[in-house]
Amino acid sequence: MSSRVQTLLLAWLIAATACDRPADTGAGLPEGVPFLERDSAGVLVATTLGTRARAPIGWVVDPVPEHQIGEVDGEDPYLFSRIEGVQQLSDGRIVVLDRADCELRFFDTDGVFLEHKGGRGEGPGEFQPNSRCDLEPSPGNDSLYVHSSRIGSTVSFFDDHGRFSHRVVATWDGQPLGGRYVWRVHGVAGGRFLAENRTAPLFNENPAARTDGLAPEPGMAYYALFDVDTGIPVWEGSFQGAHEYRAPLGGLYDLPFDILPAGFLGRNSLFLTLGENRGPEILEYDMSGSLRRIIRLAEAVVEPSREDIDKLVEFQLAPWDMTPEDVEHFTEVQLSDYAEMPLPEIMPAFSRLLVDEVGWLWAELYRFDVRAPMTWLVFGPNGEGRGSVDMPPDLDVRQIGRDFVLGVWHDELEVEYVRRHALIGRG
Repeated sequence: MSSRVQTLLLAWLIAATACDRPADTGAGLPEGVPFLERDSAGVLVATTLGTRARAPIGWVVDPVPEHQIGEVDGEDPYLFSRIEGVQQLSDGRIVVLDRADCELRFFDTDGVFLEHKGGRGEGPGEFQPNSRCDLEPSPGNDSLYVHSSRIGSTVSFFDDHGRFSHRVVATWDGQPLGGRYVWRVHGVAGGRFLAENRTAPLFNENPAARTDGLAPEPGMAYYALFDVDTGIPVWEGSFQGAHEYRAPLGGLYDLPFDILPAGFLGRNSLFLTLGENRGPEILEYDMSGSLRRIIRLAEAVVEPSREDIDKLVEFQLAPWDMTPEDVEHFTEVQLSDYAEMPLPEIMPAFSRLLVDEVGWLWAELYRFDVRAPMTWLVFGPNGEGRGSVDMPPDLDVRQIGRDFVLGVWHDELEVEYVRRHALIGRG
């Protein structure tokens, strides 16, 4: 283990200075490491033993969906091309946004189509042709928010029946059209919405600079909290993004086990995980962008190995419908290219974050083995890791309720469906 990794591990397992009111929870932590403390900068740190946070919490997601919305052939409202947001409302109705037509489609509690709102056009609550549309999560809130981007970026506001009220233009860097592009929105809550922008590594930004090997600088990930009334950011943060490698035969790759930061906006907190750069921890900010707490797992960090590359390549090729001969060929090509690349010093811990309707944080564990389950860790309101929950295979989880999980699933023909699964045992 490198000296840098040893230092990181030591920092996680030893109490920081200026300890402040250790809590009674956090049983099983190493001696001298309280669950709750303040570090030398005065930031609250909540530490949970990794084995405890990863142990099953006792909640079960039924692998058989309660109901499914979508068809291979049938009436238009049940045909999806690319689902860009689903939300179950408090009365059980489900709203689906399909990017092709930018419609908000409403379905009843049994998955029967009711009505649609929005769509392409120039009228109030409609979206320009060729613009991107995404229904954004809003934990614990029945209002509907659609992020649309073409030249500029806007967030449109609808009530729970799809009635349009207004839209706000996101003015990053003070320039609604010429400023930094809003790539995605990751939640709307508390008078704020969280936006993200990414810049590509040098090889993509400047093709003339492409040479074999690692790009001189990584890409960047930018986040901002916007005020929903003005569209002006109240906080901005920049973080290291993806590294890029150009193989000798010209292929461009992200470094193996490299992972971008991920963010999500809950009811009153912004959560960020920074991939391999910081190890197993999540940063929690308040709605003004001040760092409120660091949520941390006390466990040994894992360094990727060359043996892990085989699993990663298999994982990357698994979604593609290829003949055994093609699988063998592309496996050899990728293994050959990866053999020349450096590996990060820390295996990522988390890949995605969500906040459920009661305000608990869920973090999807980073996965690179097709045989590994799709596991999420659950963190309580005080930042304590409460345990893990396995999700149904191949379900792209979009919303977690008190007693359900809602997500998008693809069949063998790559047809998309919305599935609701029961979450059992939460009480």
